Amino acid sequence: MLWRTTSGQLALVADLRFADDIDGLAGNVCKVASLVEKLDKALSNFGMEISAEKTKIMTNCKETSKKEIKVNGQILERVKKFKYLGSIISDEGSKPEILSKKAQTTAALTKFKPI
Repeated sequence: MLWRTTSGQLALVADLRFADDIDGLAGNVCKVASLVEKLDKALSNFGMEISAEKTKIMTNCKETSKKEIKVNGQILERVKKFKYLGSIISDEGSKPEILSKKAQTTAALTKFKPI
């Protein structure tokens, strides 16, 4: 999704929604902070709020930012992996998920009996 910032520049931000889960994607930590702030403001217009206890932040860039992202005055926890729709999403990419699925498939196949 593209949107125009207040300075007139185009910004690319995507969000993935499923039931009450929303995953926000942005190019850097400052954009994530802005996304969280805008989402929090939009939700408050409808009497809803972001749960700081349930909300986590994960980055996959080599440079770690010290910028804290807050919701309702609480700092959001940074994590290295999380489960989304049954899959493990990690800052290492998809290798751990692929290895896990491969092991599950192998375990299921070994239960078959020869015909």
